[in-house]
Amino acid sequence: MLEDRFAQHDKEVVDKFIDPNGNIQMTTYDYVVRPSADAVSGPITVILPPVAEAKGRWYSIIARVADAINTITIQDKDDSECWVGDIELNDKCDKVLAYSDGLAWFVFGTSGVYGQTLQQL
Repeated sequence: MLEDRFAQHDKEVVDKFIDPNGNIQMTTYDYVVRPSADAVSGPITVILPPVAEAKGRWYSIIARVADAINTITIQDKDDSECWVGDIELNDKCDKVLAYSDGLAWFVFGTSGVYGQTLQQL
């Protein structure tokens, strides 16, 4: 089964990204997301795809624009084991890399220009 999943990724060219400036529900094919939260959009929420459908996949989320008031909140669909809580990006270039094992999300990320580890991690 796992070999089939790798074969699927082998044929997919992931050379695009989505750049939402409003709330978004990610699909399993939204591997690269570059959201912007500014005075026009206000705070936005990015919801990860269903954890079971995303099994074996990595997702990259980097804030293009964000600040203390206009934050980007990353949520699961309340379908993941051991989700520690929503992740808030509140600075340009805050980033999260999320991996699904089919039951839980494993989230890695940095905050700010100096790459401090996110407190939630």
